Amino acid sequence: MKPRRNEPTGPRGPQGMGDLVAGLMARSGYAQIQSADALQEAWSQAAGQEIAAHSRAGNVNRGKFEVWVENSAISQAISFQKRQILKELQNILPDRRIEEIRIKVGRID
Repeated sequence: MKPRRNEPTGPRGPQGMGDLVAGLMARSGYAQIQSADALQEAWSQAAGQEIAAHSRAGNVNRGKFEVWVENSAISQAISFQKRQILKELQNILPDRRIEEIRIKVGRID
């Protein structure tokens, strides 16, 4: 038999403000936006403003930091500095355990 609309389906009662805010942020996707902003900021610091102006950070998946670049010239510039940029990213984002930078050419806007 289906529960009636007026009957509570789970435990009710007061919830802590932290729990309410965390649930709201999770449902609204705010945490993902913050994470993307943090990755972009880390990328800008590690790669420098000149390269960051022509690229954007993607996701980190299984230790691979994905970077989108405008063209192959920017891709090559990053390739020349890859080790240095990787070390800097590892220092800035130690909890992400970045092991590799993957460069992809495409739209960055």
